[in-house]
Amino acid sequence: MAKHQAVKKIFDEISTKYDLIDTIISLGLDQHWRKVLVKHLDLSDDLRCLDCGAGSGKVTEMIYFQCHGCEVTALDITDSMFNSELKKYVRFVVSPAERLPFEDSSFDRVSSAFLTRNLADIDRYFSEVYRVLKRGGIFVNMDIYNPTRPVISELFGIYFYRFVPFLGNKATGSKNYTYLANTVRYFHRPEVITQKLVEKGFSVQSIDLFFGAVYLHVATK
Repeated sequence: MAKHQAVKKIFDEISTKYDLIDTIISLGLDQHWRKVLVKHLDLSDDLRCLDCGAGSGKVTEMIYFQCHGCEVTALDITDSMFNSELKKYVRFVVSPAERLPFEDSSFDRVSSAFLTRNLADIDRYFSEVYRVLKRGGIFVNMDIYNPTRPVISELFGIYFYRFVPFLGNKATGSKNYTYLANTVRYFHRPEVITQKLVEKGFSVQSIDLFFGAVYLHVATK
């Protein structure tokens, strides 16, 4: 099974409980981090915005209500999680993020939150984002990483690789949270993400949001 098909299956299975568990395991900070992401999109009126890996649509919703007159598109590999009410206001597209079904230079802003570690080909995704962004456009990506500070790293390991899979698997009656924890364990370092974005042609700023465990990458074309 291709990775994107396996990921789709996982999120279909946990779709009804994902947001609640996400909030619990992030100690309630996930929504604050999303607000910081949207702030760094530097939104203004009448932009075309794309939210990739939209999930239930939390970032999409923030963009829509903060960006007056903007045309907002949400994209995800599955539609099982996305808030159906939001579809009244935004365009929703089902597609892998590595194959964005849009023309070159279609968007002023692109965002993704907690997406990249689930991708089969992160380099292709970054190339696609660069392609669909207009010159001067902004891409903001947020994800979870393994912190490297000694004490923080040990605490994170106990919490994220033991407690989180136990809680998530118990709540969903599956083993999917073991997989999701491992996507962080084997993910790139933040500085590798910076380098990959630079190689695609972006100007990049990285921002540590939580002791090295959550980073924003703000990339300008």
